[in-house]
Amino acid sequence: MDATPLYPEGFSTRRPKRDLPPHRNRRGVTMPKNHIGPFARLVFAELGRQRMRYLDASELSGVQIPTIKGWRRKNNPGLESLTALLTTLRFQLCPVPELEALPPALAGELTALALKMRMNIPQTWCALLDIHTEQKLLRMRADERAAILAEHDRRMAGVANDNVKRAVPAA
Repeated sequence: MDATPLYPEGFSTRRPKRDLPPHRNRRGVTMPKNHIGPFARLVFAELGRQRMRYLDASELSGVQIPTIKGWRRKNNPGLESLTALLTTLRFQLCPVPELEALPPALAGELTALALKMRMNIPQTWCALLDIHTEQKLLRMRADERAAILAEHDRRMAGVANDNVKRAVPAA
């Protein structure tokens, strides 16, 4: 049984496939020298490593160029734009607790499961979350689903701007 690392080492060396025209200036994005957050640091490191320009990243992810440039100095990335850009760079954003933060019994079982599945800890957490969601949906009975849908329909029936005169409640 070969040893599988619990955490990935380094970045993926596979270049993403892009359907963009070749450009004359192929200089990539550089790493800012200011104090920036870890997610923005990851984005700029990967943009530089993959020699991707702001224009390429913007076209592939849908995030505006000024938004990405704003992360260099003054803004923190929002969740939606960060997720879109990380997906373009072939990364996933999945919050994972450190093994030291978990109870020892759970940490041991999680490590054993990761080794058995030949996955690292973040991949194991993502797989466990997917399995939990599927199981929860399967366990939900049909009448519970119908009740949730009926509640949703009831809330959506009273449109906020229907311009209907309301009766004044008696005091």
